[in-house]
Amino acid sequence: MTHDTDLYDEGETLVAAMTRPTMIGGFTLASLAMSLYLPGMAAMVTRSIWAVALVPVLLLACYLVCLKDVYLFNILSASTRLKPCANKSLWGCRRYAPR
Repeated sequence: MTHDTDLYDEGETLVAAMTRPTMIGGFTLASLAMSLYLPGMAAMVTRSIWAVALVPVLLLACYLVCLKDVYLFNILSASTRLKPCANKSLWGCRRYAPR
């Protein structure tokens, strides 16, 4: 005999698993791209191998962020694309409605 709470827990787990971002070894793909792309571009621009030393530091920081909340990188990318609304000082938000 199953209880309603058992079915609710299974459904909640399924939704959480299906909406979770793609992860590899505890890192989201966005965090891996940032950890490898930014030092790679910095190394090419500065023509110095020292920028590659940032990779372990960025990987550790991204891992700690992913431990806290895997959606923070998605929130960061969305917040950079949103234009501030006219009443930002009044409402304290960037948009009136999500788009």
